[in-house]
Amino acid sequence: MYSFFKHALRRLFAPRFLALGGCAFTLAFAGTGLPLRGEVDVLTLRVGEVGGVAMLRGEAGRGVSVLRAGEELPAGGAAVVTGADSRVELTAADGGMWRVGSLALWIPSATGGRLLAGTVLVDVPDGTARAIDSTTGRMMLGGGLWIVQATHNEGLKLICLDGPAEATAAGGVESAGDHPARVTLRPGELVFLRPGGLEFGPVVTVFLQELLATSRLLNGFSEPAPRADRLRWLAQAQTERLKRVTNAFVAGARDEEGFQLVVPRGEPERRRDR
Repeated sequence: MYSFFKHALRRLFAPRFLALGGCAFTLAFAGTGLPLRGEVDVLTLRVGEVGGVAMLRGEAGRGVSVLRAGEELPAGGAAVVTGADSRVELTAADGGMWRVGSLALWIPSATGGRLLAGTVLVDVPDGTARAIDSTTGRMMLGGGLWIVQATHNEGLKLICLDGPAEATAAGGVESAGDHPARVTLRPGELVFLRPGGLEFGPVVTVFLQELLATSRLLNGFSEPAPRADRLRWLAQAQTERLKRVTNAFVAGARDEEGFQLVVPRGEPERRRDR
């Protein structure tokens, strides 16, 4: 675990990450003209449940502290780093929530957060938005429940759990312009934000019931996941709908070039990469 923290903090304060966090990157995002409704006090975050070891690295390397339930999390520069089999829940003043999974490197900001490693669950209240930054780009998430994962190619993987909900490719160092790419996802749909933050990959379907059963961000906390009852209903509805279409679903997608298709019933399980 110590080696992960050492690697994560070295990565966080490497020159390329510091440069991307500077004024040029911020101004490029500001130039997209994307609205951020509900921005007031959105990220006055309070630490909820903490499992395992979760650390807070101060801005510009000013010390490391252990995250404890009940404390307020500062926005702007400080980084949340989690170890193996660790997780932390953070609640926002507007009723939104973040759940940060294991082996994650996540930096809260004034409008959302920057995900450099690992996976987060994001509950965005209706009528508001959250910005999720990767190393090279940004996307805006509308009201809904989302899972976001940092990918090895410096993009982001996005899964909609409760929707339909809209995501916007908001650009990065290069502005997305006046007409950024947008995608509306239904529950159980997955898409990749490509490096640079200017476009999304193709939309594919994941088996929502399987995801609800296996995701520690959903069931690894003492309290139920946000919108838990509705999620169960949505998963059942998707299962019934997919029975009429296909018995294959996407599992373990690492990036948009490496989906695994799984046949869950009938013949013995078969897997192949596409």
